[in-house]
Amino acid sequence: EGAGAFVCGEETALMQSIEGKRGMPTIRPPYPARCGLWGCPTNINNVETWANISWIINHGAQEYRKIGTDKSPGTKVFALAGKIAGSGLIEVPMGITLRDIIYNVGGGMKTEKPFKAVQMGGPSGGCIPASLLDTTVDYDSINATGAIMGSGGMVVMDEGTCMVDVARFFLNFTQNESCGKCT
Repeated sequence: EGAGAFVCGEETALMQSIEGKRGMPTIRPPYPARCGLWGCPTNINNVETWANISWIINHGAQEYRKIGTDKSPGTKVFALAGKIAGSGLIEVPMGITLRDIIYNVGGGMKTEKPFKAVQMGGPSGGCIPASLLDTTVDYDSINATGAIMGSGGMVVMDEGTCMVDVARFFLNFTQNESCGKCT
């Protein structure tokens, strides 16, 4: 049952949708850990968080921190899509470069057209141009480009992509999917 779409990535909106209501974020407090789904204490995390927790329990926090960077330890799951030869879900160590992801993990561009940009962070994210392809994938470095890590969307674009069309698409998407609570 339920309702809502993109906004249901926010935990309180997701709980509203599960309860069969319109997927709208609620004001906190109360926090879901105290009063969540059907009024009961609720812990909502994404699959990536649970996968990391189980790995840390099995191998220890010290081993986990050996992967990635000092400030962004571990791995990150991305949904690699767009004009890339090998699209799909990937898991990479934090600190890898965008170039390594696109050309080594993703197999390079799908066509002969050169790489133009990669859009990261979903509809509220940003586009990282070819000139920044050697940016490392960690929270600070991605934020410094004007994009965000977000939930791991990574859309690769080639020189045939019109960036005005990309901007128009994401503006329309956010307008249509907005619950009206963000300003």
